[in-house]
Amino acid sequence: MHSMIIFLGTVYSFSSETTPTPEPSRFMQGAASRDVDVTSPYVIVQGNVCASHKEAKTSLLDFLNKSDVIKRRTNLHIPFFMAGSYLSVTKSDPHSPSGESSFVGICISRRKCKQVGSTFLLRNVINGIGVEMMYELYSPAIKEIKVLKLERRRRAKLYYLRDKPLKYSTVKEKMEPVETPKGPIPVHRRRGAPA
Repeated sequence: MHSMIIFLGTVYSFSSETTPTPEPSRFMQGAASRDVDVTSPYVIVQGNVCASHKEAKTSLLDFLNKSDVIKRRTNLHIPFFMAGSYLSVTKSDPHSPSGESSFVGICISRRKCKQVGSTFLLRNVINGIGVEMMYELYSPAIKEIKVLKLERRRRAKLYYLRDKPLKYSTVKEKMEPVETPKGPIPVHRRRGAPA
């Protein structure tokens, strides 16, 4: 019996008598054909599948971080965003009647962007009170991250919004996604600033 599995852009074809062997794909250009156990941690470095941290020439912690990030990105599409972007995050919530809860807000910070423990902080004003929610980017509880408006600010952390009037960090709960113009990401202009 002959079967094929596509995992992380790699095509594995095998029969019932043999172990899976990867065929080169566009993600593995120049990779040597070898047995790869898809359940064990691995990292693709310069087109080669590395099954150990010594082979990848990194520390063990970096190797495990990268392999966990790869596995999480296969289950969840994580879009590009930065501080100043408007996001909608849906996560599973066992205490909610629908089983999930969502929060819409402006991203005021991102931390450790390329590691398993990376977090981002959203801020919005609900019933006249500033509310901030911190999410782990690679948490299995997150079901969907949607970028409603991609913007950038002049600062990497927008903690100054805590001291500004509430209208500067208010986002409508039912905000519709706005298309980003092609080219460079637009810089947010202050309200009332000259064009």
